[in-house]
Amino acid sequence: MSIATSVIGEKILSIIGEVRDDLGKAPIVEGVHNFKTRRDHIPENLNDPNLKWGESNVEWSYTVLAKLESEMATKPVSILFKHGGLNPRFNEDHIVFYGTKGAIYIKGHYGMGPLYVWDENKTWQELPLPQDIVDDQPKVAGDTERNWQYLAREFVKDIKGENASYYQSFKEGSLYQQLIELIRKNDNCTDVRHLQ
Repeated sequence: MSIATSVIGEKILSIIGEVRDDLGKAPIVEGVHNFKTRRDHIPENLNDPNLKWGESNVEWSYTVLAKLESEMATKPVSILFKHGGLNPRFNEDHIVFYGTKGAIYIKGHYGMGPLYVWDENKTWQELPLPQDIVDDQPKVAGDTERNWQYLAREFVKDIKGENASYYQSFKEGSLYQQLIELIRKNDNCTDVRHLQ
């Protein structure tokens, strides 16, 4: 949501969606202390009769549709988020912005490139990420680590009274958490069985 609002505009008009636990059950393992190393603890043989199993309560998949108001559009802009944590991907995670004259496609779930533009020639053209964006990113491996370092860097600059880029405040964090809780209720679909 924060990627979309930073590009389109901060005014969220409506939202609908669902979350799913597609896993159902999971092996109970010992030793996971650091989330970044969690994959090191996956059992080699999931059919091992000595494994202990527990019920999963993790939201592995979600689909969310939202409408945002934007100064760049005369009508509300629709945004769609989809993620299936257990499903095979046909292609990489990506972010796409569709406009009236073209589109922008950025590979990666955090939009770190490569970047493609659908232009007036009706073809996708790969463009490099703008150098100022590349230069401004913390030089660390991993999307999540880089993003947390960027946020911490801007937050500290702001506290020190230095010129800082815009970063999400606790206000946006609170709003997004409230939206997540609405979606978690999974009670916003219309039952149409009576129409069949």
